[in-house]
Amino acid sequence: MSILNDSDLAPVLELLKKDFSGWFKSNEGGPYLQQLEREFARFLTARHAIAVSSGSASLYIALKACEVGPGDEVAVPAYTHVGTVAPIVLAGAKPVFVDVNEHGNMDPEDLRKVASVVRVKAVIVVHQLGLPCEMDRIRESCNGAFIVEDASHSLGAEYKGTKAGVLGNIGCFSIGGGRTKTIGTGEGGIIAVNDEQLAERCKNMRNHGDRVTDVDYFCFNFRMSELNALVGLLQMPKLQFMIDWQIRNAEYMIARLPSCLETIAYPSNVKAVHYIVGCHFSSKEADMSRDDLLRKVRDRGFEGGAPRKNVGKGYSKLISDVKFYTRFRRDLPMSEKIRDDAVWIDWHRYPRTKEEIDQLVNSLEGICS
Repeated sequence: MSILNDSDLAPVLELLKKDFSGWFKSNEGGPYLQQLEREFARFLTARHAIAVSSGSASLYIALKACEVGPGDEVAVPAYTHVGTVAPIVLAGAKPVFVDVNEHGNMDPEDLRKVASVVRVKAVIVVHQLGLPCEMDRIRESCNGAFIVEDASHSLGAEYKGTKAGVLGNIGCFSIGGGRTKTIGTGEGGIIAVNDEQLAERCKNMRNHGDRVTDVDYFCFNFRMSELNALVGLLQMPKLQFMIDWQIRNAEYMIARLPSCLETIAYPSNVKAVHYIVGCHFSSKEADMSRDDLLRKVRDRGFEGGAPRKNVGKGYSKLISDVKFYTRFRRDLPMSEKIRDDAVWIDWHRYPRTKEEIDQLVNSLEGICS
């Protein structure tokens, strides 16, 4: 399943004989890390890309670079991974949950309502399943708050011709392991930023910058090693191929899904990369529950829970339903609806073929007919 081939292993083996940390007496990391940052920035058309240890670390650093701290409030969807929300609490701030629209992206109108009664310091928008949020409306609704993008699902997606990750003040990507992301480094994250001051703060915060440059804000160790960076760097020449593959196969699948699995048409001003194909399941039309559908899919031999080979529920809980976060709960009707009727299909990304997609779609038609 790996996109790396045997020839890619030679530089990895060579690096293992050397210093695969890359940070000894360096505040910028090793040559592979710096090259990964340059190529990632070039792909996004960003001034700076800053590699860190995880996607969650990238969000924490982004918030702190925007000077989010105790007493501040950060707007964020509850229909997301907990790794989007936990950095807010780690930064000492309070999450304020915002509802989503039918696509699962932040609802600008609900954000406007929240920002009219709460002075939010930052907004974390999540470009869900490869679809960019309605950024113009979000900017209009947030009362001048910093906009932090969680673009972990949306590497290569575009809003009005600009790539996700450089649409707000600062962008964050997970490029972690398990083949869950389009490219992966084992564990890792990337921060994308155009503002020079924010970029400098991010660089300091990831590598004990208070020791190196004597800054007056908290810094830590959020470094990415040369080994992780090299694994990512070797995939960069194949990134566009991977994105094109998943878009082409997703469009092929969407055109053939049974009517009980509805996909909502995307706005014309975006380029979606279809990280996962998200559907609204109609139990009435299928005459069965979502759990029954997924059980029958598994009974027909289609795996559940494996990246790039999965048909599942998506997020089975809102973050505001997780015990630790219930203190921040508010009414989120669309988030609750999507939680209860979503079906996520990850059966189209590399190396899945159209023949394999046909097998899945034929099974879904047989189950739903």
